[in-house]
Amino acid sequence: MKALQATGTWIPKPGYEPTEREKRDRRAVSGDRIYSRPVIGFVEIPVPEPKDDEVLMRIGGVGVCGSDTTFLGADEQGYSRYAGHCRFPCVIGHEFAGEVVKVGKAVTMFKPGDLVTAETMNWCGECEACRMGMYNQCENLEEIGFTLDGAYAEYLVAKEKFCFDISALEHIYGSKSKALHIGALIEPLAVAYNGIFERGGGFRPGSDIVIFGAGPIGLSALSLAVAAGAGRVIVFEKSAARMKLAEKIGATYVCDIDGLLAEGLSPGQKVLELTGKKGAEVFIEATEFQRDNIPEIEQALAVGAKVIQIGISSKTMEMDVERLQVAGASYHGTIGSAGHGIWQNVIALIAQGRVDPQIYMNPRIYTLEESLEAIEDAAKCGAGKNVVDPGLRA
Repeated sequence: MKALQATGTWIPKPGYEPTEREKRDRRAVSGDRIYSRPVIGFVEIPVPEPKDDEVLMRIGGVGVCGSDTTFLGADEQGYSRYAGHCRFPCVIGHEFAGEVVKVGKAVTMFKPGDLVTAETMNWCGECEACRMGMYNQCENLEEIGFTLDGAYAEYLVAKEKFCFDISALEHIYGSKSKALHIGALIEPLAVAYNGIFERGGGFRPGSDIVIFGAGPIGLSALSLAVAAGAGRVIVFEKSAARMKLAEKIGATYVCDIDGLLAEGLSPGQKVLELTGKKGAEVFIEATEFQRDNIPEIEQALAVGAKVIQIGISSKTMEMDVERLQVAGASYHGTIGSAGHGIWQNVIALIAQGRVDPQIYMNPRIYTLEESLEAIEDAAKCGAGKNVVDPGLRA
C-alpha cells in the first residue's frame, strides 16, 4: 500500500546527549535534537496484519495537524523541525478515522464494518505515571503517527483498547464518508478537552475566556468553551481567514493581533478593556509563540485565573511568576488526550450536536496522493482544517 513516511538519520545535535531510553529504543524525546537530514515522501509498504488484540481499519479520513507541517524541510542546522516524541522511519498521521475490515482473534468490541477512531497516545497502563492516571506522561508511551505507523496510508492497525466507535456520526452527517471525515477531527478536540477540563479543571459557566491562536486546536478550544457556557470569549489571531471561522463558531470578540499592535494596543490591554479591567478567568495558549503571548496574559489575569498551555514550542521563555502568585492564578501544562473518558465525551458532544467540527473543516477533501499538498496548504494557515481521504480518487 502507499503511505507517507517521515525518515531521518540518527545523529544527535552537537552538545546533546541522548538519554539511556532514547539510545535503547532509538526514539527521540524531541526529534529536532536527534534526527538529521529529515525527508518526507511516499513509500510502498505491506498492508499491516492485525495482532490478536488489534483491529485493521481502512482509513477514511486524516486530519492535517500543525505538527505534520514540521516534517516539511529542516532547520538551519539540517535537523528535523519536529520538537516532539518520534521514531523514524514512521508513517505519519495521528488524527484519523476508518472502517474496520479485520479484527484479531481476541477482539470483542469491534467487527468489520464498524466506524472507529483511536487514541494517538498508546499508554502502557503499568508504569508509575499510568498508575497515577497520568496516561499522557506514560514512561513507555507509543504514539500513532510518531513512533507507530500512522494514517497517511490506506490501512492502519490499532489496539482494540484505544479504539472508539463513531457510528453515531453517520446518522448526524448523513453518510459514512462524511462521518469518517468528521471523525478525523476528534483528536484535536480531545487535546483541547484534556487541557481545558482535565488538566485545567474546567471553568464556571459565564467565565471570560481568552484564546491565543485560531488554528485547529484554538478553534477546537473555542467550540468547547462555547458549548460549556463561557461568558465572553476573546480570540487573538493574525490570519483573516481563521478570524472569520472563530466568529462563525461563536467568539464574542475576535482581535487581529497585528492590527492591535499597529494601533499601539497590546493584547493584554485589549483584554482589560473588554472585561472592564477585571481580566479573564481562563487563558488558553494554543500557538507556538509563548514568548510573545505569556507576557500579555500576565497583564490581564483575573483573580484566581487559569492559564492553560496547549501550544508547543522548542524555545524557552521567561515568566513573571510573582504576577501569578499575586493573582492567585495557576499555570497548567497539558499535552495529549488519553484517558479520563475524554474521547467518549468528545464523540458524544459531536453526536448530540453540541459541537460541530464541520464548521471549521476545509470543504476541499484531499486524496492520499495530495497529502503533501494538504500539509503545505496547512502550513500557510489557510481557512479551515484540511482532511485527507485515502479512499478518494482524483
